[in-house]
This record gives sequence, C-alpha cells and structure tokens, in this order.
Amino acid sequence: MTVFLLFIFKVCAQETEIVQINRLGQEAGLLQLNAQALTQDHLGYVWVGTEDGLHRFNGYEFKPYIAHAKDSSSITDDHIRGLLAVDDTLWIATNSKGITGYKLSENRFFNLFESYNNSDLAIAYKILKVNSNFLLFSTKNHFIIFDRKKKKTQTFTLPKTQKENFVSDVIEISENTYWLATTASGILTFNISTNEINSLQTFNQNSVSSFLKNEATIYIGTEQGLFSHNITNGTFSETSINNSVKYIFKKNDDQIHVATNQGAFFYNTTSKKVTKITFKDKQSKVYENIVLEQFIKDDKGNLWRGTAGEGVFHSNKYQKKFTSVQVRLPFKSDDQRISVFPFFKRNDSILWMGTTRGTLKYNLKNKTFKQYETGIKGITYCFAEDENGTLWAGGIYDGLMKYDPKTDTFKQWLSEKNKNSLPDNEVLTIIPMSNNKLWLCTWAGGISEFDTKTETFTPVLVNDKQLNRVRVYLKDSKKNLWLGTDQGLYKLSNEKWIKTFVQNSPESNQLTNDRVFALKEGKKGNIWIGTSSGLTKLNPETDETTLFYKQKGFTSDFVYNILIDNKDHVWMSTNYGLSVLNINTNTFKNYTEEDGLQDNEFNGKAGFKDADGTFYFGGINGFNMFKPENIVDNPFLPKVYVESVELFNKPIEQNELYKDTLRFKSEENVLTFNFAALNYLNSQKVSYQYKLENFDKDWSPPGTKRNVTYTNLNPGEYTLKIKASNDAGVWSDAVKTVSLIIIPPWYQTTLFRIVAILSILLLGVAFYLYKTRKLKRDKQKLEGLVHERTEDLINKNEDLKAYNEVILKQRDNIEFLMKELSHRVKNNLQIVSSLLNIQTNSIKDEHSKEILTIAKNRILAISYVQAELSSKTDEVNIGEFVNNFTVKIMETLTDERSAKFELKFDLDKNIICKINITLVGLILNELITNTFKYAFKTYNKNNLLQISCKIELDTIILKIEDNGVGYKKEDIKQDSLGLDMVTEMVYQLNGTITTESSNAVVNTIKIPCTS
Repeated sequence: MTVFLLFIFKVCAQETEIVQINRLGQEAGLLQLNAQALTQDHLGYVWVGTEDGLHRFNGYEFKPYIAHAKDSSSITDDHIRGLLAVDDTLWIATNSKGITGYKLSENRFFNLFESYNNSDLAIAYKILKVNSNFLLFSTKNHFIIFDRKKKKTQTFTLPKTQKENFVSDVIEISENTYWLATTASGILTFNISTNEINSLQTFNQNSVSSFLKNEATIYIGTEQGLFSHNITNGTFSETSINNSVKYIFKKNDDQIHVATNQGAFFYNTTSKKVTKITFKDKQSKVYENIVLEQFIKDDKGNLWRGTAGEGVFHSNKYQKKFTSVQVRLPFKSDDQRISVFPFFKRNDSILWMGTTRGTLKYNLKNKTFKQYETGIKGITYCFAEDENGTLWAGGIYDGLMKYDPKTDTFKQWLSEKNKNSLPDNEVLTIIPMSNNKLWLCTWAGGISEFDTKTETFTPVLVNDKQLNRVRVYLKDSKKNLWLGTDQGLYKLSNEKWIKTFVQNSPESNQLTNDRVFALKEGKKGNIWIGTSSGLTKLNPETDETTLFYKQKGFTSDFVYNILIDNKDHVWMSTNYGLSVLNINTNTFKNYTEEDGLQDNEFNGKAGFKDADGTFYFGGINGFNMFKPENIVDNPFLPKVYVESVELFNKPIEQNELYKDTLRFKSEENVLTFNFAALNYLNSQKVSYQYKLENFDKDWSPPGTKRNVTYTNLNPGEYTLKIKASNDAGVWSDAVKTVSLIIIPPWYQTTLFRIVAILSILLLGVAFYLYKTRKLKRDKQKLEGLVHERTEDLINKNEDLKAYNEVILKQRDNIEFLMKELSHRVKNNLQIVSSLLNIQTNSIKDEHSKEILTIAKNRILAISYVQAELSSKTDEVNIGEFVNNFTVKIMETLTDERSAKFELKFDLDKNIICKINITLVGLILNELITNTFKYAFKTYNKNNLLQISCKIELDTIILKIEDNGVGYKKEDIKQDSLGLDMVTEMVYQLNGTITTESSNAVVNTIKIPCTS
C-alpha cells in the first residue's frame, strides 16, 4: 500500500511539458497509422514503414508503395518493421519476406536472399548500422551481418530462449566490440572481427530494447525501465523511469527522449528529473500516453516520431517563434478563448489589457490575471496616460474610465441627457493634450475635449464639422497630430487642420482605403497607415504615398495595428497572422498560427511596444509577446525535385526523381511536371517559380502551385528550371534543372535529311551520267545526219537564193498594190461620205438627217483608221491613237455645229498592244458623238468631256466621262443602234463596258492588252 501511494504521488508530482507537433496521418496519405519504422534518404525524403505499406513523404503528402501479388516489381511484403536508408539503397525489414532492398535511383526492389533455408530469416525486425562497413539485419532468433563493400552476408544464431528473440539495437563499445540489445537474452557482446558472441553477465535484464551513449554514460532501455551504465567504472544504475522502454533518443546534452509503453518522457541527465511529454497538434488535440516506436532527426531542425496508432508526429525547432499567452481568469469555466484588444504598460511588470471580459491586469512575473468591472458591458477599447501620469480607459458602451491606484478601482463617466457630459458611451480613442485636457473620440458623438480638473466636456470640430469614429491617432516627431478615421486621415498642424488624405485623392497621395485602423511613424519620418485594404506609406514632406496590397505580398491586407522595430521594419497584425515589411527590399514575411501565434486572426487597437522593445499583439485567443530581434526564421533553403511527369494527364514511370534528362517522342507533347521542395517546416508557405527555356520568356509569378503543364511542344531541346523559397520567404539559389528533349519524327531528323540530300545528289549524278552518255550517242547520230544534210543544204542554198530574189520582187509589188488599194479605199470612203453629206443637205426630215450624219461619221472614222493602219504595224500605241482619233472626230463634228464642251485628256502614251483598232475607233466615234448630241444643250466653259486611257495588269481601261445631263434607259430611242453597237464591239474585243448615267455619263471600258 505504501509503494502504491508513493507511485501515485510520484505521478501526480511529475511535471508535464506540452510539445507542439504536426500530426501526419491518413489525411496526408498514410495508409496505416502504426508507423513502426522511420528513415531519411540522401535526398532528404522521409520514409515511413507501417503494417500496410511503405511511404515516402515530401512535406505535403505520402506516396505509398504497396505489395501487389501479380506485380513482380512491387515490394514483396506490406508489413514493415524496420527501415534504414544507406546511400542509394533503402533497406527494409518485412514481416514475412525477410530483408528487402529498394534501389532508389533505379526504382527497383530486390530481395537479400532468393530463398530461405531457414524460415526464421523470413521474419525480420530491424535494420541497424554497425559502422561504415557493416549493417546488421535483425531477424527471428538470428542476425545477419552484411559487408557493404564485399556484398556478402554472414548469419548468426541468437541464444535459445523460451520466447522469440531478436536484436533490437547495437552500440559500439570498443574497436570491433559491440553490444547487441536482444529481446530475450539481455545484452550480448559481439566481436565483429572474430565473430565471437557472449552474454554480458554483469547486466541481469533479459529484454533490452535500445542504447544511447551520452558522453561517459550509456543509457539502456529495458522492459523494466531505463538504466544507465558508467563507462568509466563499469557500473549499472536504475533511473526513476520504470516503465517498459521502447526507444531512447538524445534531445541535447542534458536531456534525452524516452519512449515507454506509458507515454514519452524527457529525462534530465544532470538533475535526473523526469518530465512527462504531452503532444498537441494544430487543431489543439492533446495526445497523452502515446507509444513512440522510433525517432529520427535531421540536420535542418526536424524531429520525426513514429507512433503506435497515431501516425507520425513532426516538429521543428524553428517552428515555435512566438510566445502565446491565453487569458485564464480564476474561477471561470468558459474563458478558454478570450479576445484581447488594447494594451498599456509602464516600466514595471504590469500589463494592462482590454478584453471581451473587461479590463484586465496581467502580472508578467507570476503570470496571473486580475479582472476589473470596468468594460464588462462591452469592450475596454483604449488606454491613455495623461501628462500627470494618470491612466485612462475608454470602452465600447462603458464610456470614460479613470484608474485610481490607491483603491485599485476605476471611476466612470457616461453620457447623460440634458447635462454637460460625454456625448457617446462608445469611446474609441483617448488623446492626451496639454493643460489637463483629453480629447475623447467617440463612435457617433464626435470628439469631445474633457477637462480633467473641472470634469467638463466641450465639443471639438474638425473643419467646422463633427468628426466621428476616430480609431487611432499619432503625434509625430514634428508635433503634428494625425487622426485615423472611417473617412480617411486628417492632419492637424499648428492648431490648423491642413490636410485630409482619402482613397479617392489624386493618385500621388491616395490611401489604400478610407477606413484607417493603424498609424505609426517610422525612424525615417515616414507615416505608416494601416487600413481595411492594405498598407500606405506617406512621405510627410511631399505628401506622396506608396500603396501595398494583398497581391504585393500580404497574406491578408486588413491591417489592424502597426509596430516599428529597431531596423525600421513594419510589423502588422492582420486577419491572417503577422506580416513584416522589410522597407529596404519592400518584401514581406508572413507568420501564422503554425509559427506559434495565438491565432491567425488579430484585433483592432491590439498592438503595443513597451520601453524595453517588447511587442504585444492581441487576437481572438489571447496575445503574443516577443522581441523582434529574437525571432529566428528557418535558416535552411530547400532543394527542389521533379517527382513525377504525366503524359496526357497519365503518370509515366521513368523514375524522374533521379533523372536530369527526359526524352519524349514528337507526339508526346502534353506534359505535366510535378515537383516539391523538401521544406518540412510550414510547407504550405513555400513558393515556387518555374521557367522552360526555349519556350517561356520569363519566370512564372511566385505561387504555391507544385505542377506545371506544357502543351504542343515542338521537337527540340528545352531546359525546365524550378526554384523555391523556404517558409520564411527566402529564395534558394539552388535551381533544379531538367533537360527535356522532344524527339522529332523520322522525316524531321538530321539523319533523314542527310540521307535525303545524299540520295538527291546520287540521283543527280546518275541522271547526269545518263544524259551525258545519251548526248554522246545522239551526237554521233547527229554528226552523220549533219554530214548528209550539209550536202543537201549546199545544193538547196543555191535554189533558195534564186527563190529569195523572186520573193523580194513580189514583196515590192505587194507593197505597191497595198498602197494603191489603201489609197483607193480611202478615196472611195471619202466619195461615199461626200455623197451622204450631199444627201443630208437635201433632206429636211431631222430624224433622217441625223441617221445619215451618223453613217457619214462612221465611214469617216473607218477612213481615218484605214489611214492609220496603212502606216503602222500590228502593234498600236493606244494612247496616241485615242488622242489623235478624238481630235479628228471633234473636227468632223464642229464643222457642222459649234462646240458645246471642252475636251480634256488623261492618257498613258506608252500603251503598246495588239488590238483591233478599227473597233476601238468606232467605239470612240459612237460615244463622243452621243456626248456631242445629248449631253449639253448649249456651250458653257464648265461643260467638259474627259477621256482617260490607262493600263492595269495587262488591261486597258478606257473611260469617257462628261458632266452633262445624263440619261435614263427609257429615254433612249427604240431604233437607236449606237449603244447596242458599242456593246457588241466591246464584246468582240473580249472586253466589258459599264455605264453610269444617273448624273452625267461615265462609260468605263476594259479591254485585254496583248503584246
């Protein structure tokens, strides 16, 4: 009974330490929660062995490796008890298939033995590193020593016991001598040089689980508890931990982790003090009495714990950067999440704060809270100290309050009707002024000046208006007063309101939003303004502003409060953690609840910097207090790996993780690259950028997306570059590069082009030789024919000379006859014209006279054309002909009647064509005659007939245009042949004619021109 009571007292008196962890379970892809084995490979990936498969973790999710009976390339057994990564090999101890290896760079599993003569060797427990040359594989009742250099194994049998026995740990005692911890035969000594095995008789515990060497002491975990062995004097001692120990791990020089079947403990090696470990995850779930299977620790501050039934617990020494304090009020059961608003602190250990539970006083030394009745109705929303050192408070619904240190109570002023009193019970800000005055800024009652001596209230107007909702104020280094309101920022200088800044100001001096929540002056004199939509930097000398929004680096740009640190950096509390602006680089760092903040959401007015430089930020679950210079960010920069590639959204198996060059066919041109940076601390904060050289012009914008897809890549060579930042936003200089080769189709390859060119050249040479031989044969034939024909030609040449003389005489005769014929035709046409002219003079009927006149002019046109043809070849200069012929026609017409219009030409003079010039002349005659007859009634100098002749694309464009009265088709006489003739003659010339006659007349004729 006494022993039992002592045990109860020991447990109750034992201290408990809460360790913040990130729990990795099935939501992260772990198939089974008994994480019995852990290891980390040379790339930095963490491997977890469970009873249902092997898993690789990249900081975001687990990739499982599962046994498939029909897949010979898969792992042979899902049930894994031990893991150890050594160089490029992951060694695996399985439950039924013995020792298995996984070649990382080859993505290949293999078995240590092809078969087992001894079935005990198929049941494996541990993979242990003996030294740089040897590994120990622990199996049922045996152990195997593996020589890594010689790739040879040697199997040893453990002492026979009544229960199953295996080696659980190994430790070097001296050169070639090792202790083996066994589960049924205690500690064995093993000489690796002589292979001699002996029992350590000086230690009487049969079931030993683990060893840990710490300076001159070896700690031994057993089924009966934790023991220590003094190496110097060779003695063994018990410790105060008497639970069954499963694993021991060194935390630092003074503390070790001890995992037992009753939970985890810290054991102080100096004071012998034992501290119970309670784990707490991000969701505030508490884990007690957790059985830990294994610990691993890397060189980047990460500690991994495999558990029995709860997955993997991960923590990082750089994770908890901030000290959080939750408000705990005495005798309150519902005060687990109390929001904190304003702070006030003098040069003592008392921190005042306004909360949703009223005004509180927190003793920083003994960490106790005292609650006041002040602010119980709503929220104590502001504090201020006047020039006399008196503490004042303002509250939502609680008006104005004054602290009396003698009675440790608050006096209160509230709004009263029909009295000189506070205009509104919601006091947002108290501004101490000189001469015992306070400005009380209220929600709806404007600003009221309070005389602390007479206790009277006087309204204060801003630009002759009541100003409501002044949330914050700032007295800068030049004695200017700034007021932040819901209507913008106001500046008072020399008792005059001289400036107002709002969102809709000119672009050079606007705010991010009119609702101002925070105001602070930086060391360089800049005014920093926090609003509901971002941060504004104001230069008070020029009134110019610089705006910072969420897309420029904020995680949330609702800025509640601003504090300036000793480096002039700007710290802001927001709706999503704390953000810090480095004013030298204009870049942000962002901290969240995972970094140790009370919560991600903070409160308005809840920011304070004391005389010692300590920052206080209040939020919805307490407050954080810290010194900025003590915040240590993760100093390690991650490496990026391309983990897999998808072709047309389907994974391919090329072991991309270990390849620097990937090749694809030309039709395999829709590729998705999945990548990850191994930054296990707050991996969701890691940012990535990528660029495909020879395709992308610039790097992608920073983002958390971990894949990129490229489509329609042309054949060629590309280089995919990927870089990443750590969780603190620091970018790594290491850039992951992967060469990407899109192989062109066979007909676009260089070899095909060379073969094609050579083939063409060979065909050309063959064709040349063939033609050369054929030409030689033809030449020989031709030479014979030439000889025969030469004789004939000599004979016929004489005959041709005689014939030529006869032809010349005949040509002269023909030319004479043609001239004579032309002369006679012209004379006959003139005779006919004269007869028609005589006949016209004798006829009185105007219609008949008109018909004869038209006929006469047509004959004269033919006569003129005949005269032109007699002196020209087949080719005619159309421009010259049109000019000369038109003049002749006009002379014929004005002989009988006076001219009615002026004539204007626009002719290309070098249009040489083979054409039926007679038809062209008749067409001109008809159209000019119609203009003369119908276009104008009397002469006027503005009357104009324009004739143009151009050539475009082997087409003659002849245009006859007047500015006369025009005509309608129905006005044309039924028996008039003029226009019909023109159309028919144009058709005979293979041309087209278009006539516009609504206003004046424009005839456009297009005729082909052949040379």
